[in-house]
Amino acid sequence: MNKYAIWAAAIIISFFVGRGMYPPLSGALLAEGASAGAPQQVFQEVKYGAGSRELLIKINLKSIEEREMPATVELKKRTTVATSDGSQETALEVGTTVNVRKMNGYNLEISPGGPLVGFVPIVETDFVEHVIAYRARRHFGGDTAIADNPEPSPVPPPTLPEVAANTPPKANPTPSPAPAPEPAPAPAPEPEPAPEPAPANLNAEQIVAAMEESVKGGSIKEFKFEQVEGWKAGEEENVDGEMYQTGLAAYKAQTIFGEKTVQAKALIKEGKVVKWIYAKTGMEIR
Repeated sequence: MNKYAIWAAAIIISFFVGRGMYPPLSGALLAEGASAGAPQQVFQEVKYGAGSRELLIKINLKSIEEREMPATVELKKRTTVATSDGSQETALEVGTTVNVRKMNGYNLEISPGGPLVGFVPIVETDFVEHVIAYRARRHFGGDTAIADNPEPSPVPPPTLPEVAANTPPKANPTPSPAPAPEPAPAPAPEPEPAPEPAPANLNAEQIVAAMEESVKGGSIKEFKFEQVEGWKAGEEENVDGEMYQTGLAAYKAQTIFGEKTVQAKALIKEGKVVKWIYAKTGMEIR
């Protein structure tokens, strides 16, 4: 009789232990199943900003740190959440704001509150938009990392020279002897060609494009395009007695103190990046 009681107690305890272990293990199981069904997207492209400030940014989901994770996200697709024992299940509609409990691979463990828990792919939320906004504030300050992009001033039409009147001479009724020919005047010197106008300054979007082209073209070996976390158009500066347009690029670098975020400054003249320097020290980057 005691042996049967011990077996019955073991079965009951195993049942409750299994129910308690479901929430922490279900995320890993769901992530593993998702990767078997379809390839995961390590890089995600999102649009950040609006109008003339809008940029298309690619972010590596593996590079996201825990401190960059938002507390809440907004759903982009209908998602179902449930209690750990499955006794209660609720569907959350698009646009619902939910709490982020943790990041599990390419999925998020979310909760609208209470005992309800669910899992949703990162791409079906605005999680990445929050991370980009956080990085922009951390690296560049303020609410956005993009400078103003004013519209170019309209170019006035060219002014046409005045045309002299071409009236025929009045006929002379009495012919007069032809006057002696006057000596031909010396030819007027040709006017010197006007100097070519200096190129107009680049706007913010063109500055970012010039920096991207410089890095992709291999003009420097200190960092590559994939290491850059953010771009920003800067102000016009006087560097070593010359005026340049400037831009900033924040990138990850390995230093003797570990991985650090470093800001590189691009010096731009005549629409091209002519030199890269460290933003803090002013030393040239090779």
